[in-house]
Amino acid sequence: MAEPANNTRRWVATLLAVLFAIQAGNWLWRTYRRLQGPTPQQVAEAALQRKIAASHAYDNQLLRANSLLDRQDTTAASHLLDSLRQQPTSGLFPIELQKLRTTTLRLDSVRSTATAP
Repeated sequence: MAEPANNTRRWVATLLAVLFAIQAGNWLWRTYRRLQGPTPQQVAEAALQRKIAASHAYDNQLLRANSLLDRQDTTAASHLLDSLRQQPTSGLFPIELQKLRTTTLRLDSVRSTATAP
């Protein structure tokens, strides 16, 4: 009767040793991959996140310029749009440039109606 119990213990010990070896191998692989640096996918995801954040910040400033135009504060809106034009736009989505053009046209329209007799 002692022999089946010993066999069972051996199988359990072998199974535990295999599972431990697999876990250790997984840990070593993750450590090795982490030391290799970011993957191309991680680099692309980080670049996309930066582009989204930059476009969001730019869009917020365009919304601020539009709210200034709603209040007929053309001077402040003009200064804000001038500062936006000086910022590099290569890291933005194309829609932000279209919004800049639209807001600039709106500024010109507000200015021309304010100076019209």
